[in-house]
Amino acid sequence: MKKIFLLSLLTMLLVSDFTFATWVTSCIPSPPGIWIKFEFVFHRPKKDCLTGFGICMDVTAGIDGSISNTDQKGCPVRAQLNERNQLTVEVTEEALTKYERGSTLPYFKGKTNITIQDPYTLSPGTCRALGSNLPLTIKPGVYPVLFENGIYTIVFQL
Repeated sequence: MKKIFLLSLLTMLLVSDFTFATWVTSCIPSPPGIWIKFEFVFHRPKKDCLTGFGICMDVTAGIDGSISNTDQKGCPVRAQLNERNQLTVEVTEEALTKYERGSTLPYFKGKTNITIQDPYTLSPGTCRALGSNLPLTIKPGVYPVLFENGIYTIVFQL
């Protein structure tokens, strides 16, 4: 009886997940796999996450879930770790426009790359959500930026 109940409950949960609308997706062909949504604070750690351009903090929001925090301090992004140990991050132009009144948008708009000056190690929760048991660190360097259909895509070599 317990097995039938558990099977019914599992089936109901799986079916109900398909009845809700989803978020706007990128028109760029996405690599297969799970995307994680979270927030970045685009400031330098060496400047106490208050000024400069860099990656300072991440807050995990879940697997393909929406970030609906009204006290949002970061910019919503989605990310995926690929088999080549690269972190692909997508952020919409709309999100960058809303984040801190668009102060970060000039670092992306019309650019073909961004420069990260300080290393940043993702939080343990974000690493686990991305499927890694090891710490993941974004290294300082110049990273290419691709803009298509209102979405900026950055690939970080870890």
